[in-house]
Amino acid sequence: MVRKMGVLLGIMAIGLCLVGCLGITGSENINDIITLLKAKVGQEVIKEHIANKGMSFDLSTQDIVKLKKAGASDDLLSCMIGKATGDFPFELDQDFVVQSPTTHEHLAIYPVFRKTSLDIGDYITLDQAQKNKVVIISELSSASVPAVLIKNTGVIPIYIMAGEIIIGGKQDRMVSFDILIPGGKEVRVEVRCVEHGRWHGKSIKFMSGGAVGSKGVRSALQFKEQHDVWNEVSKKCAQIDVASQSGTYGAILSSEEVEKRSKPFLDAIKQGLKDDRMVGMIMALNGEIVCVDIFANPKFFAEVKDKLLKAYVLDAISTEETSTKIPGKQEILAFFDELKHAKTAELKKYDENCNTELESDMLIGNESRDKDGKLQHLNLYRK
Repeated sequence: MVRKMGVLLGIMAIGLCLVGCLGITGSENINDIITLLKAKVGQEVIKEHIANKGMSFDLSTQDIVKLKKAGASDDLLSCMIGKATGDFPFELDQDFVVQSPTTHEHLAIYPVFRKTSLDIGDYITLDQAQKNKVVIISELSSASVPAVLIKNTGVIPIYIMAGEIIIGGKQDRMVSFDILIPGGKEVRVEVRCVEHGRWHGKSIKFMSGGAVGSKGVRSALQFKEQHDVWNEVSKKCAQIDVASQSGTYGAILSSEEVEKRSKPFLDAIKQGLKDDRMVGMIMALNGEIVCVDIFANPKFFAEVKDKLLKAYVLDAISTEETSTKIPGKQEILAFFDELKHAKTAELKKYDENCNTELESDMLIGNESRDKDGKLQHLNLYRK
């Protein structure tokens, strides 16, 4: 018995030695990062390396000091700390899984995956419809600010998100609520004006602006009044110092300065969002979850991902950095737990889908479902 116990203890000792030698605690990964820093490898490249290799860390105070002395920026440290908790991936609920975030400065984006596929049929986006020349967007015969006509001349339904900008007509607009337009159908679609200073134009036609509104504008579109939308557009233009004679949101989209300031964020964040199985994203700014967009399937999300990411980055560059803290599993679950207490009310019902408002003390959002009750798009905003 004593001999067996001795053998057992010997095996345990060898196991512990192997754990230490193999660096299972993450020390080997830390040494790899220090080697890259000493080799003057760019820190954005290092972050991409961390994401691609799925590296994890368990940083002690001494580790952070060593990394800092080797030249690690606070942004790189935040990235490593965000991957140290062991929280990710985790189940958001019975349908969705959240992966570890990709970060840049005070912005963190978490990829969301669906555990089982959901068949909601084929859709195309507004941009795809325009490219294929199967959509016509025009003013009403008696032009009216809060509505336009959108006709699908093709056979595949067109899905348009709340916040999609359309350029032209008497003034630029944004679509107020998610809508599904079947093939061969023309629908009167609710919109809001995002160009306060113009009500004229030779053409009554519109084209896609290839973008969606930032968090504040999208939220105002769905849950507030027209003057609130104008206020949000003006505020966003002022925050990023973009001037427009007609007060159009389009000025932000065409600004070279906005593009220049957005580029470092987009270059850094896109590296962690390459998985084609994604169905959505969660955005955190300054250590708080502030926006969520989750869709029914990867195919549709892939077509709108870049537009949404640009909108998220616009919020980042127009928000002062106060924290690089990265929310973990508990913060994300606490945010989504608010849905259990949310009051619901019908926002806008179209023939093919229904938009439902979700509101709690912390958040407000919209859930679009098709006629069979299947989720098409969930978008949430921190109040």
